[in-house]
Amino acid sequence: MMTSIQKQVRIVLSPSLEQYSQIRAEFLAQSGSDDYYSNPNLFDKITKGIQKEWTLDNVTFGEAQCFAEPIRIANPDQCVSLYNDKTNSFIGNTSWNDQMEMFWEYPVYSIEGAEIKEARQMMAEEQGLCASWE
Repeated sequence: MMTSIQKQVRIVLSPSLEQYSQIRAEFLAQSGSDDYYSNPNLFDKITKGIQKEWTLDNVTFGEAQCFAEPIRIANPDQCVSLYNDKTNSFIGNTSWNDQMEMFWEYPVYSIEGAEIKEARQMMAEEQGLCASWE
């Protein structure tokens, strides 16, 4: 999956906490309810109007991860997910902060990511910590 050329890969940056507050307020204003399950289509529509998205053509998921990693690092508390609409394949990345806090052994895809990961691994080793799944 990571090395197969995809016709298109969508990269989606989840809204920030502040943006989720805006989404909830807009949903309440439009629907009169704070129950997002009462109208999930409206909630999704409002969310999609706020979240950021990029579309890459003719790339592998690995190449898309390389493109996405600087976005993840620049928005460390938000999640960045990759989607292939044709096959419904996707990669749901955890936030950069969570990856470095709990999953520092996960792969990285940029020089900056590798430097941050190496520093985190050294810190974990000094503290005698194991990665979450070890």
